[in-house]
Amino acid sequence: MKLQRPSRFSDHGRAMTGTEWVMIWERILPALAPIVVSAALIAVGGQWGLFALLVPLAHAGVLAGIVIVTVAFVVRGLMRFKRPTFQEIIARLALDNGYEYHKVLGMRHLKIHPKLKVAKPKAGLAQGDPMALRFVAALAAVLGFLIIGPVSINQVGAAFNPFLEDRPPAPAAIIAVSQNLMSHLPPNG
Repeated sequence: MKLQRPSRFSDHGRAMTGTEWVMIWERILPALAPIVVSAALIAVGGQWGLFALLVPLAHAGVLAGIVIVTVAFVVRGLMRFKRPTFQEIIARLALDNGYEYHKVLGMRHLKIHPKLKVAKPKAGLAQGDPMALRFVAALAAVLGFLIIGPVSINQVGAAFNPFLEDRPPAPAAIIAVSQNLMSHLPPNG
């Protein structure tokens, strides 16, 4: 008995199609969305100079917490991954080409049939970012630009490295706000 090569073949012994690859990508992308959202939130924190107000060890702790939460969400998303079934692939082809399901199913037995195409992959970020934090990060970045003005790329980059030797200071607007808040605290005693 001759065995088929396991690569390039699914568990049903059929070659993976372009449609199946597109559907797999659409199912993996939402699981990776937390990485992009976390990086955007860290970059915005750097833009606002929030990490410059922390000592390096606290900055590292905040980043470690963000990484742990991000990895947990990515693992949770990847654990939910299911490979598309034959029925889902046929349904996707029918939808993308404007045919009924049973017509596409019957086409696979014909020697000559119209070429079926799959539409571009759908992003699916809403599934990977259900709290829409990507919009919070974008809005905070725009507000930061309007309030603080342009900041150096070094300041944003310093948000990702808590132990940077020459850390840029927080923007003057953020320092003024933090000093104003500190002056309203009740005295110790």
